Amino acid sequence: MNYFTLFTLPKKFRINKDLLNKNFYKLQLKFHPDLFINESDSKKKWVLKKSIQINKGYKILKNSFNRSMYLLFLNGIKVDEEKLLSHNQYFLKKYFFLHEELEILKKTNNSNIICFNNFLKKIENEIKDCENMINNEFHNKNWNAIISATSQLLFLKRIKGKLKK
Repeated sequence: MNYFTLFTLPKKFRINKDLLNKNFYKLQLKFHPDLFINESDSKKKWVLKKSIQINKGYKILKNSFNRSMYLLFLNGIKVDEEKLLSHNQYFLKKYFFLHEELEILKKTNNSNIICFNNFLKKIENEIKDCENMINNEFHNKNWNAIISATSQLLFLKRIKGKLKK
């Protein structure tokens, strides 16, 4: 099952998220298991399987990191998270510095909200830069650059997740 086909989206990194959401809800309305309570067991199993596919596809396509990994997979490139973690040694050092900066901000107990917001904007801008690089490199089929940018995206999203906590 190709999730881009399932949601009638072009097979590319940049997607129309509004269309993804619209098609997700349309598919859920059509294949939600609760709508098939009075059907045969085989039909119920099929609908449940379809609903699981829809949920999994939505989860993959709505997240830029997961979407990048999925596109690599569709292009025959298998990359596991462990390989991503060790792929870009330069960025790994940068990640540790960013993480240290985050820890310092945490210790200030958010007393300086301006610094906190500036750090968040910095991370969000770096995420956008990575997403732009991934998008451009998919057009060029530059797999190593995509893997490197996807690696950076993984780390940056982890930092952003910690910021939200």
